Order: sequence, then structure tokens, then C-alpha cells
Amino acid sequence: MTATQFTQRHGVTLWRAACRAAAALSAIHDEQVLMWELVWEPSRVPVDRAGPLAWTPGLDGPRLTGRNLPSPGEPRPRRS
Repeated sequence: MTATQFTQRHGVTLWRAACRAAAALSAIHDEQVLMWELVWEPSRVPVDRAGPLAWTPGLDGPRLTGRNLPSPGEPRPRRS
């Protein structure tokens, strides 16, 4: 085996190890992000607002709720 072959093999081995380490760090990071998202999600408390309308979280996204929402069949007042 020549010196260049040894150097190339050593370089390939180091490159593979670096790629594996980067993949492991990426997986650890993804798991930590998921863990924090799961910790923060149930601790969210809806903010009490003085106004009649508020956004509340739902399974299909944020939803506008309140006392002054028009019903779907109610005619809208005309603006001049």
C-alpha cells in the first residue's frame, strides 16, 4: 500500500465518521425540538381579552370566537 492510498482511506474513514456524527446531532436536535414543543403546548393559556372577539386554538387551526360573530344565515348590514 502506498502513502497516498493510506491517506485516501484515512480521509474517507474520517469523512464517514463526520457524516455519522452530523446525522446523530441532527436527530438529537429534532428530538429536543419536539420535546420542547410538547412541553410548551399544554402550558399555553388563552389570553383573556377585554374585547368581544378572540382567537382560540383548534385542531384545524386558530378559530375566531366571541359574542358578536354573525351567524351564517344572518343578513349583513349594508354600508353607505
